[in-house]
Amino acid sequence: MPFAACLGLMALVVIFLPELVGWAWHMVYGDAASYRGWTVPVPGGWFATRQGESLTLARMLRFPLRQVTPTIVFLPMHVDSDFAFDPRTWQNAQVSIQNQRGYRLAATRLLVMAGEPAYCWEFVRRGDNSQWWITCLMPAERLSADFSGQHDFAGALYAILPLIVRKAAAT
Repeated sequence: MPFAACLGLMALVVIFLPELVGWAWHMVYGDAASYRGWTVPVPGGWFATRQGESLTLARMLRFPLRQVTPTIVFLPMHVDSDFAFDPRTWQNAQVSIQNQRGYRLAATRLLVMAGEPAYCWEFVRRGDNSQWWITCLMPAERLSADFSGQHDFAGALYAILPLIVRKAAAT
């Protein structure tokens, strides 16, 4: 009987592992992550990790072998302080990069983040409309955010961006 109970408990842990990982992260860190002077909301079921100068939000999947893990990666834009942002130039560069990776441009969006424009380009993998890559650039803040994964999870990026706020300066 103890073996069966142990086996049953292990089966439940495996079945609910995605929820447990997200729940545990939120219990330890709360509902947001700090990144380069920003507070970035982390949706339920997602968790955040830092590596180098990136902040990655990931959603653990129940059957990861069948799907690509949805991720949102925040990185600083490394540009000169006097650069002039031209959305068409950046779009052409993004289309060229993603075209080589097997994606085609599906749509563009203009959002507002912290009162500043954020330019997003949505790409769909050729031959698999469920796989998306979305690149968003916030030139005024020198911040980029890239989503990769199933389209079903792309809404998380668009829910997060408007809620990102600058941390209050210490007084």
